[in-house]
Parts: sequence; C-alpha cells; structure tokens
Amino acid sequence: MKRPGLRVVFAALLSLGSLTTLEGAITCSTAEYKGTYAFFTAGSFVQLPPSAAVLQGPFAQAGTFTSDGQGNVAITSTASYNGIILPANDPATYTVNSDCTIDFSLNLPPPLSVPTTFHGVLTRNNREMALTISFPPGTVVIGTHAKMDMRFCGVDTFSGSYGIDLGGSIASGSQAGLFRRVGRLVADGAGNFIAATLTNYNGQAVEENFSGTYTVSANCGINLTYSAGTGSSAKTITIGGYLGGHGDIAMVMVTTSGWAVSGTLKAQQP
Repeated sequence: MKRPGLRVVFAALLSLGSLTTLEGAITCSTAEYKGTYAFFTAGSFVQLPPSAAVLQGPFAQAGTFTSDGQGNVAITSTASYNGIILPANDPATYTVNSDCTIDFSLNLPPPLSVPTTFHGVLTRNNREMALTISFPPGTVVIGTHAKMDMRFCGVDTFSGSYGIDLGGSIASGSQAGLFRRVGRLVADGAGNFIAATLTNYNGQAVEENFSGTYTVSANCGINLTYSAGTGSSAKTITIGGYLGGHGDIAMVMVTTSGWAVSGTLKAQQP
C-alpha cells in the first residue's frame, strides 16, 4: 500500500532534479550583453507629474542601445510622447542575471525626469530581448531589441521584400485613435519602395497601397518617406529607425508629429 506513494515522491524528486539541471544549463552574465542593438518600444504613459502632463498618453520609440559589457548603455533614439516627437538619448545602466533576465535603470529625459526601471529576457543566444517597464506604476511600455551585425550600411543594405508590422495610436488630427498596419514592402536597394497594406484607423480597416523613398545612413539608420491622402489633404509621413541583423529587420517608428506608432519591417526571406 505504501509503494505507490513512494513512487510519487521519487517521481517528484526526479522532476525537481530535472528542473534544477535545466536552470543550471542557462548561464548569462553582464559581460555577455555587449554590442549595438536596434530597438523599438511601444505603450502609454497613464500617469505623469503635472509638469509633464502634456506628454501623458500613447508612447512610441525607436533607436539603438550600445552596451559595453560592464553595465553601461548609451541610447540613441527618437520618441513620441502623445504625438510630440522628442530625442531620447539618456544613458542607462544594466545588470544581467544568471538566468539571462536583465534589469535596466535610467532617468527619462526632461521634462519627465522620472527614475525608471525595465525588466527583460535575453533570447536567441543574447541576440534578441523583450522587456517591459517595471517602475514607476501608471506606465505600460514594452520593447524589443535585435543585435546589429553590420559595421557599415548603405542604401543597398535594405533591399527585397519585408513584412510590415506597425501599431500604436494617432494622437491628434481627423484620424486620431488606435492604429494598426500589416502588409508587405518591397525595397529596390536604390532608395525606392512600394507597399501594399491593410491599415486599421480606430476600428476602420482600409486597404492602402503607396510608394515612397528611403535612405540608409552609414551607421544603419533608416528613414522612409511617403505621401498619404490626395489633393489638399495629402500629408507627408516619415518613418525612422535602425536596421538589425544583416539588414533583415528594421526597428522603426513613425516620426511624423501627432503619431505614436512603432514596430518592425522584417525580411520575408532573410
């Protein structure tokens, strides 16, 4: 009568041992998070100090993190706070835990000037990371990073077909509200692109096809420009960010005032 109970205990001990072995197989350190990563973030500031109340609302950001392997990060980025486009280049510090989770500390730039922490998880041999804000409360922000493998980029680095995945909010204007776009973009490697998309403006889905131009800087920054609308309602839309990998992914945001939209352009056949 006692044997079944012993089997259960024995099985539980084996399971615990397997979990311990599995956790032991994961080893990361602060020194291993080193290099330059393209990133985008998205979310919303729900509560802000009175001095920064105008920035409360949807948030988007795109840029690069450069980590030195010693716990320091230099950030080069552009951010949209409720549709207001501002640089966001404050430094940060980080610690990588043995289970490959990571913690960041930084002060958001003025007029926010808020001490902030993020918690993330490194994946794909420390080449990618997902993270979310952990402090202060009243803020919902998530982000994604991808390591940059190129030391130098040109316009031909961004070439071929890419899947479009953009989301966020338009903070002002006649199309204000939630925004989502998926589709396909084809870049010719010479500064021109065409796109076929399904776009949702605050619950209204429309097919949008457009063409435009793009540039790629030596440090792998990318900027795309196209015209939306017709006639007197036509408006120039700009998208900026950085290329990751070998140019097979772009972490981007809409840099047009009034938008808080970010996401990725991913090569269909990298």
